Amino acid sequence: MKTIKTHLRVLVLFCSLIIFFQGCTVYKSIPVSIEQAVQNQSQVRVKTRSKKKMKFSRIIIVDGNHFGVKKTSSDIIYTPLDENTINTINEKDKTVSTIVSVAGPILFIFLVLIGAAIANGGYVY
Repeated sequence: MKTIKTHLRVLVLFCSLIIFFQGCTVYKSIPVSIEQAVQNQSQVRVKTRSKKKMKFSRIIIVDGNHFGVKKTSSDIIYTPLDENTINTINEKDKTVSTIVSVAGPILFIFLVLIGAAIANGGYVY
């Protein structure tokens, strides 16, 4: 019974880490202008001067006004953006986000196998 409990804990921790890393998004450290964000049509994080962080799937221009587009499960939300209150705009780094999402669980599995090998005197079953 104690063995099943131990294995179940490891399985729950593994599943939790996979879920955690799948939701991980990495943004580029170099900020872009609002025009570049509109042109690139990529996912962005907007930081305002009041230290508020907003995430949008993209930024669009409608009638000369900038809007942040956020998709929810039921509808699309358009948030007006004022250029004077925006501090920085960071684009999503697709490459690093993919690497973190894939490498995190692989690293965890590797560490579990190493731990199992050490605990069993060097033998992995």
